[in-house]
Amino acid sequence: MSKRGEMNKNGVVGGLALIAALSHTSAFALLGGSIDTNSASSPWAGVGAVTINGSVFSGALIDSQHVLTAAHVVSGAALGSVGFTLNVGGDATQTLGASAIQVFPGYNGTTPGADGVWHDDLAIITLSAPVTGVVPTYSLFNGSLANQTLTLVAYGSGGDGVTGVTSGANASVKRVGQNRVDVQLVDDDVVGSTVKEVFAFDFDGPTVASNVYGSNNPVNLTLGANVEAQFAGGDSGSPVFVNDGGVWKIAGIAAFNGSATTGGSNTLFGSIGGGTIVASYIPWITSALATPVPEPHTWLMLLAGLGLVGAVRLRLRFRAANNRI
Repeated sequence: MSKRGEMNKNGVVGGLALIAALSHTSAFALLGGSIDTNSASSPWAGVGAVTINGSVFSGALIDSQHVLTAAHVVSGAALGSVGFTLNVGGDATQTLGASAIQVFPGYNGTTPGADGVWHDDLAIITLSAPVTGVVPTYSLFNGSLANQTLTLVAYGSGGDGVTGVTSGANASVKRVGQNRVDVQLVDDDVVGSTVKEVFAFDFDGPTVASNVYGSNNPVNLTLGANVEAQFAGGDSGSPVFVNDGGVWKIAGIAAFNGSATTGGSNTLFGSIGGGTIVASYIPWITSALATPVPEPHTWLMLLAGLGLVGAVRLRLRFRAANNRI
């Protein structure tokens, strides 16, 4: 991939004409996929519902007391309004409040940049106490996402690529689906950077008409009914996993969906979803877990030394307009 993004099947760089944060107060859930058992034995038992003033989002445990989620979910939220609930209605239900929130210091909100998306959309919630019992926690994937199949795990209601969202969010319903990485965008703060920060995929339907990125070869089309999935409102902060040698690892955090054409749908077949690639942020995540609440300017100096931030924004060619759903 060049530093200006990957080419779609029509030779056009990008393809997002409209993106939207997955964080509206009337939250909805993963479109497509299937419903998880919500049990302690599920590999997704460490994925929980992040609740803020009654709205439902998602996050995942990276150790017994820290949840990785999206910055735009928790940025500016009062600590007393934030909760994390595991497996409501299942056999390992527990709810904990937040004692601290750390937002990645380079996060500048959800106004799209020159490449059409926002970057640095990560945050860590410190829980008021460690989770109890045998609950999985997840390590971070540090490999390449090129053509990787992602497993999406998020809370909320269902829907499909023909009708879109059909019911509201529910912290007791955890949905699982898959999609394949089609596009990766590089660090938009450093000219010439090759550090990949954002992933995107298309929501392929049963025909090639919904294929936005890549060729119309079968390997690049739908993963199948009840498998291929897309983000919708309320999926913000949800983890996307890859299976690395038999171990499920967090590869990214859901942040947005979009349309391939101006005025198109953000949720039907042919739409686009994406989020933050966590590998780019492992140094910050590791240090944030060791230091409760660092001073923002300290992390900016550290990340500048690592070449992860800079003064000039790279001009990639995703066309976009900010619009929350």
